[in-house]
Amino acid sequence: MQNLFSACPCGIDHLKRMRRNTWMRLLPWLRLYRCDNCGKHQLHSEREIEAAKVKRDARTRFMRR
Repeated sequence: MQNLFSACPCGIDHLKRMRRNTWMRLLPWLRLYRCDNCGKHQLHSEREIEAAKVKRDARTRFMRR
């Protein structure tokens, strides 16, 4: 059994939302994601993922200039 609370090293670019199991609904602030690169399932807060995407986008925009 894998640890759903640890992130894979592949990064947020490969994460896709999945439907949660019933027990996961006890943690309503977390969403289930699956990494398309390595296949690992992981629970993250939606805010955490969105903040990471904004940070990544800002970094890439800054690098272009």
